[in-house]
Amino acid sequence: MFCSSATRRGQNGGARRRGARRRARNAGGDESAHNRRGRDRHAAAAAPHKFWTTSAARLISGMKYLGQWEERCERAIEELARIDGVLAVEDALDLVRTGGAHAAESIAAFLLPFMARGELRLVGEATPAGIDACRRLLPGFVDAFRIVQLPTFTNQEALAALSAYCAMIERNSATRLGAGGRDLIYRLFRRFMPYEAFPGQTVNFVTRLYERARVETLAEITPDTVITEFVKLTGVPELFLRDEVTLDAADVQAFFEAEVIGQAEACRAANNLVMTFKAGLNDPARPVGVLLLTGPTGVGKTELARTLASFFFGGAETSERFVRLDMSEYSLPGSAERLIANAAGEQSEFINRMRRQPFAVVLFDEIEKADAGVFDVLLSVFDEGRLTDRFGRTTIFRSAVIVMTSNLGATNTDAPGFGNNDRAQQSSYDRMAQVFFRPEFYNRLDAVVRFRPLAEASVRRIVRKELAGIAAREGLAKRNIKLTWTESLVEHLARQGFNARYGARPLQRTIERTVVAPLAFL
Repeated sequence: MFCSSATRRGQNGGARRRGARRRARNAGGDESAHNRRGRDRHAAAAAPHKFWTTSAARLISGMKYLGQWEERCERAIEELARIDGVLAVEDALDLVRTGGAHAAESIAAFLLPFMARGELRLVGEATPAGIDACRRLLPGFVDAFRIVQLPTFTNQEALAALSAYCAMIERNSATRLGAGGRDLIYRLFRRFMPYEAFPGQTVNFVTRLYERARVETLAEITPDTVITEFVKLTGVPELFLRDEVTLDAADVQAFFEAEVIGQAEACRAANNLVMTFKAGLNDPARPVGVLLLTGPTGVGKTELARTLASFFFGGAETSERFVRLDMSEYSLPGSAERLIANAAGEQSEFINRMRRQPFAVVLFDEIEKADAGVFDVLLSVFDEGRLTDRFGRTTIFRSAVIVMTSNLGATNTDAPGFGNNDRAQQSSYDRMAQVFFRPEFYNRLDAVVRFRPLAEASVRRIVRKELAGIAAREGLAKRNIKLTWTESLVEHLARQGFNARYGARPLQRTIERTVVAPLAFL
């Protein structure tokens, strides 16, 4: 994090003091120069700077007409001059981005002449990427500042700062943070939210803990309370947060195999991902996992992504924690920019969702259809777990599971039945994926997960699973109707609905048409 302060503030303060002395002389005072200098030094030492904290959004809030926000800024500058104050902004880059269609028409461009004349002192915060963006968009604005780099906290310093903050709250509160609570908070944030600079989000979390304890009249904030609140913040299940809760690899494998039928190899890849994350052995500087799912259409690739979301976050299709992008919508030139920003230059809905909830499963469906520029954007996401736009705004993907599906090779195979020519088909999918993706992209994948054509037994299991889902639907439960079926029906639906080329999707349509539709007329 960088803190920026105006280089001319010393000149500005000196000019004010010289003006005050001139006014005193013009008033006819007989005070000696020595006494005047002593009085000025004493006044400067006794009166600390007054900082007025604001943001670009607040400066233009409610301003509808041309010139309104400029007038507000001028009034703010006059008021700061009257009280010898300093303007403090939360994000210096926002001043460059706000106020007009271009940086030359922004709030920063409007304030720059006042800063150059010494009429305004300004302190702002910015990340290194934000400083670089300011230099590109409005170089003169950065040149008006002295840039001071603020070092990050060491572990000992962070814990000491957290203790001091808790002690400050507890001076006016009957609630106490229990033994080990401080260390637990810091450990959770360092492990699961390493991209959040300390103390920002951590301090906000502690404040919420004390506020909750006050509302619930709790005398002590226990580790259980800390974990419960952290689950609300991140959505990560407790089983990943508690060291005393263990995961059995066989149980995890069984969970995935019950949802993604007939794909044992893919389920093992998902199992490995879960167990690595549970053990805390995933690379904290990269996404939790980057998987490429290859194979025929309709064999469970998308279902595996949904199941991962369900296991990690309880995510469903409509959940914030399951983000699905159809890459056929990003196939035209310029799609990379549209992935990051909307037509107005603001962050896209995809980026907004990832900022609101960085713990998510992100599915790039049919990734091979994306424009080449999209692959360039994703390189930094896979390698560093971060995505920076042209304004220097960074979106973090280090708590996300990235899943891509690909049907490359599907048009080169012609399987006549259930799982025939399995090895030849699979080698075709693998070969096509290696040829299609650039080496630097392919090498950033954690795993290439191979999906195989469905066997007859797997198709029958899918039929039973779909029928069980129908039996649990609200319409039947509301009427107390119990649905049962025979194995002959399962065999019939498997024969009629399965298509070796299109996988299980036609099977689902057949079940809806031949089973669900007649049930609706009962």
